[in-house]
Amino acid sequence: MSTDAFEVHLRQQDASNATVCAYLSDLQKFSRWYAETTGEDVSLAGVGALDIAEFKRYLQTKGQKPATINRALAALSSLFAWAVESKIVASNPAAGVKKIQEARPAPKALGRLDQLALMRAVQSRKKVRDIAIVTLLIHTGLRVSEACGLDLADVVTGERSGHVQVIGKGNKYRGVPLNATARQALRVWLEVRKDAPGPLFTSQKKGRISRRAVESMIENYARIAKLENVTVHSLRHTFCKSLIDAGESIDRAAALAGHANLNTTARYTKPTQADLQRAVEKLAWE
Repeated sequence: MSTDAFEVHLRQQDASNATVCAYLSDLQKFSRWYAETTGEDVSLAGVGALDIAEFKRYLQTKGQKPATINRALAALSSLFAWAVESKIVASNPAAGVKKIQEARPAPKALGRLDQLALMRAVQSRKKVRDIAIVTLLIHTGLRVSEACGLDLADVVTGERSGHVQVIGKGNKYRGVPLNATARQALRVWLEVRKDAPGPLFTSQKKGRISRRAVESMIENYARIAKLENVTVHSLRHTFCKSLIDAGESIDRAAALAGHANLNTTARYTKPTQADLQRAVEKLAWE
């Protein structure tokens, strides 16, 4: 089964490279299973709902995690949805196959003390650009691709307000307000960067900083701060969780984070183990 045209479709839909690679890997896994089961090469027109259901059961017998199985089902559903739209097949055989219920923990977020530890590590290196990037990510919840894609012209800062204009998923524009902490960090960086047009955050070679460079930067500072399992995406989770903890509504948090689905934001309302510990400590008699 050739997936070249489907890969082009995914990239045109602005799917991340990680998603594209994961989907293609899942489709290859399905092709291998289909060939071993039927003795034939898979063809889109020959696949039915029963094949998808049997593949799901096969993955379960292999001990695959629910999230892994559901991603494979999502890959197949996306493939056949594209095939229907392209008039390759008449219907989507994956549409009626139910996903596996999975208990999703609240996303990893940094508590106040961990945020302070991370910022101390960043500030210890005295790199103004890095301070601005990490501060911006914690206080705006931008995706790393959104932060890297910012140009100087996308930033508006005033004494009492400010915002950045970003292009999010699906090439949708949104304005993200800047609080006083983020505005100050950006002002200090702009004094060093000066006012030449172009990328807001530059690399040592003066080109636009890459996503991988920011990811590596965050991982390095987390090591210095002796924080485990902290990634650049942890800072986005931290922003969203902080909003919810501060009493902001889900719809406001979703608008600020650029979530198209409120269910994505609702994950942050699920209490963590630390939240539950604090709750029971309020009842202690000591």
